[in-house]
Amino acid sequence: MDIIVEHANESIAVMRLAGDINASNFMQVIEKARELYNNSTRNLIIDLSEVPSISSTGIVGIHKIALLYSGAIQDVEENENPDFTHVSNARKHVRLLNPQPDVDKSLETAGMKLFFKIFNNLEDAINSF
Repeated sequence: MDIIVEHANESIAVMRLAGDINASNFMQVIEKARELYNNSTRNLIIDLSEVPSISSTGIVGIHKIALLYSGAIQDVEENENPDFTHVSNARKHVRLLNPQPDVDKSLETAGMKLFFKIFNNLEDAINSF
């Protein structure tokens, strides 16, 4: 899993992921998002354009990131049971960008397309905050 971060402005970061997101690396993705949040990034765009597949554990990881950015305290441990608690403002601060077809299907199956705002254009994602 490769993670590259770019800042669109002071409050918006773009986290570009490359590689599958699964049980072996979802904690890496969460920790990078937590690092950004702890350094005053309050809005995050997760670019999935180079993610060929995402497991259910990866989806849980992205959901945990949304909860973190909503201000909910999230202690995430490996091998924990998924917590799909919905905080009313959890989706306000995280956007998904360019999910590939298999990732899009996984998000749809998990019901996450109703939860996240998903964009195909970076400029539109940035302007949505």
